[in-house]
Amino acid sequence: MGDLGFGLYLAAAGMGTVFAVLLALMLVLKLIGRLDRPTHRTGERASAADADAIDAGGTDEPPDGLTPELIAAITIAVITHARVRRSQAAPSMRRVAPGSQLFASRWVAVGRGYQNQPWK
Repeated sequence: MGDLGFGLYLAAAGMGTVFAVLLALMLVLKLIGRLDRPTHRTGERASAADADAIDAGGTDEPPDGLTPELIAAITIAVITHARVRRSQAAPSMRRVAPGSQLFASRWVAVGRGYQNQPWK
Protein backbone atom coordinates (compact mmCIF):
# COMPACT_ATOMS: atom_id res chain seq x y z
CA MET A 1 0.00 0.00 0.00
CA GLY A 2 2.96 2.28 0.60
CA ASP A 3 4.02 1.98 -3.02
CA LEU A 4 0.57 3.00 -4.22
CA GLY A 5 0.57 6.04 -1.96
CA PHE A 6 4.05 7.05 -3.11
CA GLY A 7 2.98 6.59 -6.77
CA LEU A 8 -0.10 8.76 -6.33
CA TYR A 9 1.96 11.40 -4.51
CA LEU A 10 4.55 11.39 -7.28
CA ALA A 11 1.86 11.62 -9.99
CA ALA A 12 0.12 14.50 -8.20
CA ALA A 13 3.41 16.34 -7.69
CA GLY A 14 4.41 15.88 -11.34
CA MET A 15 1.03 16.93 -12.72
CA GLY A 16 0.86 19.84 -10.30
CA THR A 17 4.27 21.03 -11.43
CA VAL A 18 3.30 20.79 -15.10
CA PHE A 19 0.06 22.72 -14.61
CA ALA A 20 1.77 25.31 -12.42
CA VAL A 21 4.33 25.96 -15.14
CA LEU A 22 1.58 26.18 -17.77
CA LEU A 23 -0.33 28.65 -15.62
CA ALA A 24 2.80 30.75 -15.10
CA LEU A 25 3.47 30.71 -18.84
CA MET A 26 -0.10 31.82 -19.56
CA LEU A 27 0.22 34.70 -17.11
CA VAL A 28 3.55 35.79 -18.62
CA LEU A 29 2.06 35.75 -22.12
CA LYS A 30 -0.95 37.77 -21.00
CA LEU A 31 1.38 40.30 -19.36
CA ILE A 32 3.47 40.56 -22.53
CA GLY A 33 0.27 41.02 -24.53
CA ARG A 34 -0.83 43.89 -22.32
CA LEU A 35 2.56 45.59 -22.33
CA ASP A 36 2.94 45.22 -26.10
CA ARG A 37 -0.53 46.53 -26.97
CA PRO A 38 -0.43 49.83 -28.90
CA THR A 39 -1.99 52.74 -27.05
CA HIS A 40 -4.64 54.87 -28.76
CA ARG A 41 -6.09 58.07 -27.50
CA THR A 42 -9.84 58.37 -27.93
CA GLY A 43 -9.60 62.02 -29.00
CA GLU A 44 -7.21 61.23 -31.83
CA ARG A 45 -9.25 58.25 -32.94
CA ALA A 46 -12.46 60.27 -33.08
CA SER A 47 -10.84 63.16 -34.96
CA ALA A 48 -9.32 60.75 -37.52
CA ALA A 49 -12.72 59.12 -38.05
CA ASP A 50 -14.35 62.53 -38.49
CA ALA A 51 -11.66 63.54 -40.99
CA ASP A 52 -12.21 60.35 -42.99
CA ALA A 53 -15.96 60.96 -43.05
CA ILE A 54 -15.43 64.51 -44.26
CA ASP A 55 -12.95 63.38 -46.94
CA ALA A 56 -15.35 60.69 -48.17
CA GLY A 57 -18.09 63.27 -48.58
CA GLY A 58 -20.51 61.38 -46.41
CA THR A 59 -20.94 58.52 -48.90
CA ASP A 60 -21.05 54.84 -48.02
CA GLU A 61 -17.91 54.14 -50.08
CA PRO A 62 -15.09 52.69 -47.98
CA PRO A 63 -12.10 54.97 -47.40
CA ASP A 64 -9.72 52.66 -49.32
CA GLY A 65 -11.83 52.97 -52.49
CA LEU A 66 -12.54 49.24 -52.86
CA THR A 67 -16.19 48.72 -53.67
CA PRO A 68 -17.80 45.29 -53.29
CA GLU A 69 -17.89 44.93 -57.09
CA LEU A 70 -14.17 45.65 -57.34
CA ILE A 71 -13.38 43.16 -54.56
CA ALA A 72 -15.47 40.50 -56.35
CA ALA A 73 -13.64 41.18 -59.64
CA ILE A 74 -10.24 40.92 -57.95
CA THR A 75 -11.28 37.66 -56.25
CA ILE A 76 -12.43 36.11 -59.54
CA ALA A 77 -9.20 37.20 -61.26
CA VAL A 78 -7.04 35.67 -58.51
CA ILE A 79 -8.98 32.38 -58.54
CA THR A 80 -8.78 32.18 -62.35
CA HIS A 81 -5.06 32.93 -62.29
CA ALA A 82 -4.47 30.23 -59.65
CA ARG A 83 -6.38 27.64 -61.71
CA VAL A 84 -4.50 28.46 -64.89
CA ARG A 85 -1.15 28.52 -63.11
CA ARG A 86 -1.89 25.23 -61.35
CA SER A 87 -2.66 23.52 -64.65
CA GLN A 88 0.54 24.89 -66.16
CA ALA A 89 2.73 24.29 -63.12
CA ALA A 90 3.60 20.66 -63.82
CA PRO A 91 5.10 21.27 -67.31
CA SER A 92 6.79 24.52 -66.32
CA MET A 93 8.36 23.08 -63.18
CA ARG A 94 9.79 19.89 -64.74
CA ARG A 95 13.54 19.61 -65.15
CA VAL A 96 13.43 16.74 -67.62
CA ALA A 97 10.95 15.49 -70.18
CA PRO A 98 8.44 12.94 -68.90
CA GLY A 99 9.55 9.37 -69.56
CA SER A 100 13.19 10.25 -70.24
CA GLN A 101 14.42 8.82 -66.92
CA LEU A 102 12.31 5.70 -66.56
CA PHE A 103 15.32 3.50 -65.89
CA ALA A 104 17.60 6.06 -64.29
CA SER A 105 18.34 3.77 -61.36
CA ARG A 106 18.57 0.01 -61.10
CA TRP A 107 17.36 0.23 -57.50
CA VAL A 108 14.17 1.96 -58.65
CA ALA A 109 13.65 -0.53 -61.49
CA VAL A 110 14.05 -3.51 -59.14
CA GLY A 111 11.72 -1.95 -56.58
CA ARG A 112 9.07 -1.32 -59.21
CA GLY A 113 9.48 -4.87 -60.46
CA TYR A 114 8.88 -6.23 -56.95
CA GLN A 115 5.80 -4.04 -56.59
CA ASN A 116 4.31 -5.19 -59.89
CA GLN A 117 4.97 -8.94 -59.50
CA PRO A 118 2.57 -11.08 -57.52
CA TRP A 119 3.78 -13.04 -54.52
CA LYS A 120 5.28 -16.40 -55.35
